[in-house]
Amino acid sequence: MDRSWQRIETWLAEHAPSTFESLRPPASADAISAAADELRMKFPADLVESLRRHDGISAGPALLSFPGGDLPLDVDGILRHGRMSQWLWNRHSEDLPDETYWHPKFLMFADRRVTPDGLVLDCREGATFGAVGTHLKGSGTSFGRCPSLAAFLHELADGLEHGLAMGWWRKFVPVVWQETLLWEEEPQSQPVPRSLREVAATVSAPAAPEVAHDPFPVVAEEGWAGEYASFCLSFVRGLVESELLRRFGALADTHRPRSRGQAQADAQRWTTGLLPVVRAGRCGQWAFGIEEGHRGQGSRSEVLRRLSRGTQAVSLSFSGATTMSYYEDGKLVTVYDTRRSYQPPGERDPFDIFPQLPAHGSAAGRLLPDGRTSLGMLALPTERTPLLQRETLRAVCRVVSDHFGIDLPPGALTGELASAQVLPVLPGLDGRYRPPTELAEYITAAPEARLRTVLATQMCSLAAETGLDTYPEVIEALPQAGQDERQGVDDDSPLGIRLRTVFADAAAAWSLPRGDDGHLLIDHSEREAWRHRADAAGALVDALSLPAREVIGSVLHQRRNPNWRAEFMDQLGETLHEHRGAPPRERQARTPAAHARKRRSTQ
Repeated sequence: MDRSWQRIETWLAEHAPSTFESLRPPASADAISAAADELRMKFPADLVESLRRHDGISAGPALLSFPGGDLPLDVDGILRHGRMSQWLWNRHSEDLPDETYWHPKFLMFADRRVTPDGLVLDCREGATFGAVGTHLKGSGTSFGRCPSLAAFLHELADGLEHGLAMGWWRKFVPVVWQETLLWEEEPQSQPVPRSLREVAATVSAPAAPEVAHDPFPVVAEEGWAGEYASFCLSFVRGLVESELLRRFGALADTHRPRSRGQAQADAQRWTTGLLPVVRAGRCGQWAFGIEEGHRGQGSRSEVLRRLSRGTQAVSLSFSGATTMSYYEDGKLVTVYDTRRSYQPPGERDPFDIFPQLPAHGSAAGRLLPDGRTSLGMLALPTERTPLLQRETLRAVCRVVSDHFGIDLPPGALTGELASAQVLPVLPGLDGRYRPPTELAEYITAAPEARLRTVLATQMCSLAAETGLDTYPEVIEALPQAGQDERQGVDDDSPLGIRLRTVFADAAAAWSLPRGDDGHLLIDHSEREAWRHRADAAGALVDALSLPAREVIGSVLHQRRNPNWRAEFMDQLGETLHEHRGAPPRERQARTPAAHARKRRSTQ
């Protein structure tokens, strides 16, 4: 144990001195013994030795973490976790599935600080005493990879010295940035993922539909929602059915009349790509589209903007909660949502337009005086909850009917209607990821033109890493990410259709459908490859539309090369280093192997 810690300390002091400074002084033997006594647990000897070397880490920006992000706990943290887990065990042990989920003799010695996941030691007497395992809230605790904390730290020392990948299910390699140790996921070779459409082309008959599980009960009743559980019903003034379906993103070769049952079946067959189905009809001046399930396309802002261009669109969706969205000429007017009683910027108060809407209940999120939002009070479900939810839904339906003069006759949704499968339109502009904290100052100081050039280069690298650049439409569009004038991505352009197809293939793969023989049609590695490719497609949409500073974080966040920080700084060039007054490579991230090459070249 001492030898492993000495190696770790030596490496950190040379390569990552800021992280080295986060190591705390030793814990006292009395504190360790008192914690073990309170928990009525025998601590493994190597845990005691480790705490006698370093009592966890100090708070700060350059903390020592283990591969995957787990942070070593001090004695007080170990005791705090132990108290909580034993209290939960005594209170809820009968509800735990088995001891593979948790046991009162499991001891957490490293955690994520913001989640209940972490690294644990098996303190049960027997052959497994002292083994290191992982605990994940959703799946439980698993052992078998590392027999002791001493072996774990020995492996950590080897990984740091030789730049080796470490981890359980995912592997991470050590990277140094600004004298701080970071862990980056080891890039894996990506398979060329097949789409369900490609697999379907090899079979001669349509597959049986998958069984859909809707958590909300069906309540047979009169009115729009009769006999539906979760659904989305969209109305657009002045359109014919074919134009409504086109705006939804309908595929031309899937147009045909469908009953409700046929639409459900087609939406749940893997041989049709698991694409959603919209059925369409007319009532007076309004065309309507009906979708079954809790993820209706008509509830998406991007779809409602298309539906309402040059006219009005109102959408009702129900999945326990009721949502009514109103758009005019491609712009949001208001949203009524039983889950929140406040309006984000850009939304009008729905009660100003529809005074008869039912008031929000106590469980709805609210806006706090400091500008934050509250999740509201926890409303425990009762036997009447489904009935109250349906009462609210019926009230909202009446308001929409009265305000817009929509008279949907009984039975209008039950028979055959014009319909089509839809290729979902592109997601809205996101820019969800802020620039990495460690690069924020450089990104802020960079001229927009220079940053956009770097963004385009980074986007090309991301496309290559994820296979997004295998499509000619993408290759043609990538240079546009570096141009000052960008047109964005039109849903119906060749590039838009290509990216929509990528998103649809990724969504279908995520469900891991199986064939009639029970075997997976798309395996886990292909599903991951589709996820990475779809994420890159979203970043490309943003890069072709948003300012560079708003999208650079999304692109950098997804890079697969562990040395992306150094690559980014190289591309940013001398301009920023002159601004900062630092040599070009002084603060760049390097793997330990790169550090070794630098030392050899210096010698």
